[in-house]
Amino acid sequence: MMNSQLDESSKDLAYIKTFLGIIVAVIFVIILKELQAIFLPFFMSVLLYFLFNGVVRQLLIYRIPMFVALLFLLFFLFVVFYLFGVLIFSSVSSVSENFPKYSENITEMLKGLTKNFDIPKLDSVLKSLEWRSIAPILTSTFGTFATFIGNIILVIIFLMFMLAGREGLVKRLNAAFSGEQADKILTLLNSIESQVQHYLLIKTAVSLMTASISIVILLIGDVDFAIFSALLIFILNFIPNFGSIAATAFPILVSIAQKGFTLEVLLIASGLTATQMIIGNVVEPKITGKNLNISPLVILMSLIIWGWIWGVIGMILAVPITSALKIIFSHIKKLKPIADLISAE
Repeated sequence: MMNSQLDESSKDLAYIKTFLGIIVAVIFVIILKELQAIFLPFFMSVLLYFLFNGVVRQLLIYRIPMFVALLFLLFFLFVVFYLFGVLIFSSVSSVSENFPKYSENITEMLKGLTKNFDIPKLDSVLKSLEWRSIAPILTSTFGTFATFIGNIILVIIFLMFMLAGREGLVKRLNAAFSGEQADKILTLLNSIESQVQHYLLIKTAVSLMTASISIVILLIGDVDFAIFSALLIFILNFIPNFGSIAATAFPILVSIAQKGFTLEVLLIASGLTATQMIIGNVVEPKITGKNLNISPLVILMSLIIWGWIWGVIGMILAVPITSALKIIFSHIKKLKPIADLISAE
């Protein structure tokens, strides 16, 4: 009798813990969404930490002082992001100003496509389309250059503190925990760093390769906004599955608006699509291997959740965050079943 009551009590306690865990997770997600001005730069800096921690370590091996190494990295990152921002925002400005000139071509193409359909008031609807509304849409999507630079400065500040505090963290862990516990925590952190770093390096190389081939195709085809299209392809390729589709759609739509439905446009679209398919389905899997071992369904769900929380940046961060959570869960006995469910195998 006593045993059955204890079993029921333990089951009730387990249900309560699960329910409280779900509530805490929901509250945490809401906090991340509402305070994204703070958390988003922080998570971006964590991402950069995984990329550049190895660089700083290598500089320290060559006996370059930490202060000099961080100063060099600070200057390098600021210049790279500043130039990247200039390219992005100048391209956005160019697109928003020049895209309305394609309105006549687009209107004529839409008329040609719908000429066999009896659509009431089609002409008046097409004439009423405000192509200049694209400008405020693009502006609201990308924000202002000043906001971009402010966020980048915040990201770099977070990053500098993380890199500078790496050695101190190891000492604090050894002081706070026993030798075995400290070693387990360090092993966990190193495992996360190694796996996420591998993913980011491979993804950066693959995205750069895809963008480079794409810009050559666009320049040969004399497609407008080739640089902006290549930048979009580079950025959006960090988003699994959907990113490559969205990245390729923009230059194809621009080429159609610019040249109409011609053989040249078909060749451009075929070249861009083939590049994405070959690199995404052949080259990248061979380089990446089974390093992440995350279920495609879990990746899809993480893209939806983090996209809802932080938009496009959240979708870029989705896979690294999910990978880190999987490693953490696999090292905690009670959460290991969740890690097994997340795994692809």
